[in-house]
Amino acid sequence: MDRSWYVRLLITVGVVGLAGYMIYPSYFFYAEASPEQRADYDAFCGALPVGVPCSKFNLGLDLQGGVHLVMGVEVQKAVEQRVDRASESLREAMKEKEIAVTRIDRPKDEVFFEVELAQGADSRAFEKLLQLDFGALEISERDGNRFSLQLLDQEAQFQANMAVEQAIKTIRNRADKFGVTEPTIARRGRDSILIQLPGVKDPDRAIALIGKTAQLAFKIVDAEGSQVLTSVDERELPEGAKRLERKNENGTVETYFEVSEEKRDELVTLVQSVIPSNRELLFGKKTGESGEAVEDDVLVSYYLESKPGITGEYLVSASSQPNPELPSQYEVTMKFDLQGAKRFADLTGANVGKGMAIVLDDEVNSAPTISERIAGGSARIRLGRGATAQAQQAEATDLALVLRAGALPAPVEIREKREVGQTLGAEAIQKGQMAIAVGLALVLVFMIIYYKLSGAVADIALVLNLVLVIAVLSLFEATLTLPGMAGILLAIGMAVDASVIIFERIREELRAGKTPRAAIDSGYGKAFSTIFDANVTTLIAGVVLMQYGTGPVRGFAVTLIIGILCSMFTAIVVTRLVFDFFSARRRLKSLSI
Repeated sequence: MDRSWYVRLLITVGVVGLAGYMIYPSYFFYAEASPEQRADYDAFCGALPVGVPCSKFNLGLDLQGGVHLVMGVEVQKAVEQRVDRASESLREAMKEKEIAVTRIDRPKDEVFFEVELAQGADSRAFEKLLQLDFGALEISERDGNRFSLQLLDQEAQFQANMAVEQAIKTIRNRADKFGVTEPTIARRGRDSILIQLPGVKDPDRAIALIGKTAQLAFKIVDAEGSQVLTSVDERELPEGAKRLERKNENGTVETYFEVSEEKRDELVTLVQSVIPSNRELLFGKKTGESGEAVEDDVLVSYYLESKPGITGEYLVSASSQPNPELPSQYEVTMKFDLQGAKRFADLTGANVGKGMAIVLDDEVNSAPTISERIAGGSARIRLGRGATAQAQQAEATDLALVLRAGALPAPVEIREKREVGQTLGAEAIQKGQMAIAVGLALVLVFMIIYYKLSGAVADIALVLNLVLVIAVLSLFEATLTLPGMAGILLAIGMAVDASVIIFERIREELRAGKTPRAAIDSGYGKAFSTIFDANVTTLIAGVVLMQYGTGPVRGFAVTLIIGILCSMFTAIVVTRLVFDFFSARRRLKSLSI
């Protein structure tokens, strides 16, 4: 045997050994089901030297169960927030340029804001300021000293697009912190996100964490302005709703409503006409003196400035801990960055004696009175609405998690939801394994019957091909899905197809009168181009499916591509190695084919 045979043997042995090593962690992990035995997998990997891979393939949503969601992003809210930031920046710039302004505010649910210059203010200086420093804004309407400003179309589209991209990033961060391995999170259409969370044991909690907007805002309570609510005819209030008054610490009388959650929207619709565009009515749980919810289904209203004084975008950390005043309850402490700390100090300093509502996802958590300027950049959210201490702790932990992972840039809504149970996943695995086993067995038997001992050589390559496919999946920590198992089954058929082409060419050479050794050389040489062309065309199709497909299509394409590459190696290198071994050791007078 020549030197090249030993080189090919060494390569084959090395590949088989490496494949066995790559498969072992996956077997070690999935062969046992208990958490204790799976912990042994972590111990096994941890004992390996640094840099030595210890990877495993992952089971997809359809094989191990989990959650499938399609979430829609309310991109207009992101545009509204961008308009609010622009109006705040413009206010500060006008103050620096000493351009007097009467008001700057954005009408509720609109994507433009209005600027009214003071009497005698230089409107040309204002327009020049817009032109030089606020290129993303344009004047949509003008009436004397009153201007309506909006974002340029391309800027609004950019903000809408970025809202979806940022939402994807935030959801991925939350999924990672929740411990979901190999989640599928991808954009779908203009404003939708596909989310697949395989292996989730508590779907409801996962959905709550993933979909929680966690938009935190601190808004000033306008107690004096709440008197406009007295103009609402009490006879028109929804059933069970009450209009009440409370006296704040600074002596201001505030008007508010008590209403059930069921009737909240009806009340908001009724009072909307008397509320100015720069104010809003939000609700929170009715609580007792110690802060606990006294009636779960009763809400109290808060009359607030619609523009937040500071938002959660300035947060750098959030953590949960027991309330030091009431250890049976929990709270989330937050820390702002330097810019946020300054804004928080300025906000509290300018509104001493007023209430400041802590608003999370448009729900008022609490509204303490500001007694003094708060420096240091720290704040806290008191919890305690859970039925038990354990539930309260879980609520605080989850809230801290989503705040650390970042708030979603805009509210989201669940447009599609499916849960795949673990039982269904286990059944899919069993049927998929059965399909592969039956398909493989039929091919193995056919090859031996039709090609005799040469068929047995092809069977060895076929089994090795299956081993290599699983090893590559483990190496790249790919996700195996039910369509992926179909791809493996198809790859088995394609792998044996290469052997069939080679064997038929060898038969033709034998019928032409060539010796077995010459027929083997000629058969492999002439069949190579046909095998290569057929596999390359299929490979191109697989790459296209992987590039543009999603979900099941992509899973099928991944395993198909891996199977094609592995079949090229086993059909051309491994089987040729076996034939060369027997033909080199003795002079073959016949070939069992």
